[in-house]
Amino acid sequence: MKPDVEDYVKSCSICATMKHRTGKPPVLLQQVAEPTQPWEEIVMDFIIELPKSEGNTIIWTVVDLFSKQTHFVACKGLLSVKKLAKLFVKHIYRLHGIPRRIISDRGVQFTAKFWREFLKSIGSSQGLSSAFHPACNGAAERANAMIEQYIRCYVNYQQENWAELLPFAEVAYNNAVHSSTGLTPFQINTGMDFVPMPELPKQPPTSMSLT
Repeated sequence: MKPDVEDYVKSCSICATMKHRTGKPPVLLQQVAEPTQPWEEIVMDFIIELPKSEGNTIIWTVVDLFSKQTHFVACKGLLSVKKLAKLFVKHIYRLHGIPRRIISDRGVQFTAKFWREFLKSIGSSQGLSSAFHPACNGAAERANAMIEQYIRCYVNYQQENWAELLPFAEVAYNNAVHSSTGLTPFQINTGMDFVPMPELPKQPPTSMSLT
């Protein structure tokens, strides 16, 4: 089956147009201590200037470096530092607790004094990637590339429904086998296989079928 899938992907016009190479970039890698458990060390980044969808133009990406589990959060514009802290509590702390280390690029939100003080108050250390060593933030950048690819392939012609598709894209991403672990992020975090939705009916149920 694998050769058939590879042949199909190679012959798919959408794949040929939209997909990019996923090999490691030719940069000098910076050594980072390996995390030993899920959500001990995370990396975050933004995808900006997207077509407006449900009022959102930005995706906040957060990646667990141990399991590769990723959350994609739609945002309505550039985040203030205080808004970023609130989103962190809502989407990360609520589900995974406090990470030991949070890595990001040197964007204004991540270098602001408020953000540094926030991390200090919750007991997380900060890691900033270097422009000369972008591989430090490579996990988030790879996740961004995959979600952008998904959006280009599956959104409607107007490109304004990506926010509606984002939860499904996150599910797909977190249930794909990762080459470095041989497991899906969901399996590593839960020890279980993900149970997907059944195929939804194409027509609404009739009154007779509801009785």
